[in-house]
Amino acid sequence: MNRFSFNPSPSNTNLSSTSPRQQKSNSLSNQSNQIVLEGTSSHIDSHLMDYFMNEMISSVTESATNSIRKSVNDRNDHQENHRPRAIEGSTNDSSRLVEVDVNEVEVEEAYRIRMDSAGYRVGWVLAERLLISKDKNRFPRTLSNTPTSVPDQLEAIKFICKDLWTALYSKQADNLRTNHRGIYVIQDHNYRPFIRLSTSLGYEAEMDNLCKKMLTFPLGVIRGALMNLGVQSIVSAEITVPQCTFQIRTANASTSTPTPIK
Repeated sequence: MNRFSFNPSPSNTNLSSTSPRQQKSNSLSNQSNQIVLEGTSSHIDSHLMDYFMNEMISSVTESATNSIRKSVNDRNDHQENHRPRAIEGSTNDSSRLVEVDVNEVEVEEAYRIRMDSAGYRVGWVLAERLLISKDKNRFPRTLSNTPTSVPDQLEAIKFICKDLWTALYSKQADNLRTNHRGIYVIQDHNYRPFIRLSTSLGYEAEMDNLCKKMLTFPLGVIRGALMNLGVQSIVSAEITVPQCTFQIRTANASTSTPTPIK
């Protein structure tokens, strides 16, 4: 006889062999264990997002470079196939493989499009998830001349500074300014992705280029989150490591000096 047999209903067997007092004690013990298990928090490296972003920058840059190189090769092959055949015996062999030099400007633009698109989708979904536990009435809509109402832009920007920033960087943004005409400025005095960056003299240009690459994704995240709330925007950034300033220009914005939000 197998000693370790499977019992399809062990709970029923145990209950039938114990007294009501023991059953109550076991029930409380199980509830206590369940509470402890549910309260156990998972530990994740606080720099996991930084590691992920570094790998993402490298992968997307390589993807953009390979895509442009393939496009150039395909174009060259097409031209080569439609070119008159060389005279037999000619020393000019135009069919040999040549390493294609890609245009760095094209690579940067392809990288920007890919990362911005990824950030936009993440921002849209992240805002949706954050709003599940929030009262959507906190985003009142103002009346307009159009049939549809217009979302309160200031409340949407505050959502970015508080809820979205906390989800991304475990802290709120440090400062928010606006000109009350559609332009908002978010300041983060110790922008988390920049805290671990350092550079040597003579490499400032490389550092500036790296920071710009790092910001492409969060710029898309902000734009996607705002679009989920009904606010169409253009987001840009100014870099002064470790500080970062984000400027959000909404539709129909007019220029004037932004003032702090009290």
